Amino acid sequence: MGGVAGCGKVIAPGVGLRYSQPQQAKGAAVAMNTLSASECIGPAWERTKQILFERRRFGLYFKLALCAVLAEGASLLSLPNFAGFRSGTSHPTAAKSALAMAAVSGIFIFAVFIFTTVLFLFGSRMQLVMVDVVATKQTEILPLWRKHGAPVWRWMGLKLLPSLLFYVLVVIATLRYTRSIAARMRPAVPGQLPPGFFPAFLQFFLVIGFVGLCVFAIYWLLRDFVMPFLALENASLATALERGMAVVRDEPGQVVLYMLLRVVLFIAFAIGGYIVYFVAALLALVPMGLLGAAFYLLVHKSPMSSVLLGIGLFAGMCVLIVWIFFVMFLVAGFIFTFFQAYALYFLGGRYPLLGEILEPVGQSWWNLQPSVPFDPPPAAPGNAEEQL
Repeated sequence: MGGVAGCGKVIAPGVGLRYSQPQQAKGAAVAMNTLSASECIGPAWERTKQILFERRRFGLYFKLALCAVLAEGASLLSLPNFAGFRSGTSHPTAAKSALAMAAVSGIFIFAVFIFTTVLFLFGSRMQLVMVDVVATKQTEILPLWRKHGAPVWRWMGLKLLPSLLFYVLVVIATLRYTRSIAARMRPAVPGQLPPGFFPAFLQFFLVIGFVGLCVFAIYWLLRDFVMPFLALENASLATALERGMAVVRDEPGQVVLYMLLRVVLFIAFAIGGYIVYFVAALLALVPMGLLGAAFYLLVHKSPMSSVLLGIGLFAGMCVLIVWIFFVMFLVAGFIFTFFQAYALYFLGGRYPLLGEILEPVGQSWWNLQPSVPFDPPPAAPGNAEEQL
């Protein structure tokens, strides 16, 4: 990458990659420099602006933001909460009521499970689509959606590991601390909590928070260092894991720095997002205040003024909430697209095929040309079956 100092170790071009020989030779001649975690921020920012704003079409921005939000909205499988189940009492009426409640709860939980599973499938496939969108700058979603019908099952199966690990550890911690908290509650004076209740409760939440942090760290590693191999090459799960973990193993310091910067950048973007939401709310209050004043002048002498004013206030609050959520959606789309670009630029210098897509011959992040979607050459005869 012109003008940017590289660091770290570059995988030899063509090692284990499934693309045609002319493309391989081209990648060997001009390789993308390996960027450190901090050096990826600039190109990721420029890439995000180019994808979302270059064509100056709000409809395109809205579509890509929607794809990015859907991709991250179902990143991990959310299992339903089974805490609502309770054993019935000895009283026959209470037992029948408990059985009826259990049946209703079971139907509701099953419906929630089906919904979250479908959302998990949709979001997982959209994550693969967003890798292609950010890497190749293609904006036609339907062809990319069709392309990732096969690798999505491998990606979903891989993502189930951190999801299930999280819930297993949460159940273990809950059982352990529930017994501990219950034991400390027994000697308590009626109406008062025992002295050790709050420390145990705080410790429980700290353990749950630590477990969640570790599981999300595992998920981010899989998402940023394994998923691109599935999306761009339709690689097997074993191959994708081997290559992704090779990056972690070869440069653990840079990977740790990358993860820390990811958290810092997320906090910075979150603060900036809240400022945008606040400004958007203030801007919306001006026309809404004028409309509200005009509405008040029209209806305040009406016999039903109280009812009409109440309806107007409720409608105004609904419009304000919808407007704020709309702005949040647009901001979240930009943030999620940036983090996808940040992950790809960090991996690009360590993954020759991705580096060649991100930086074609004679082009660098600081010298971006108008978007030209990446059009890979046709695979050599016999490679299609090998990739599938």
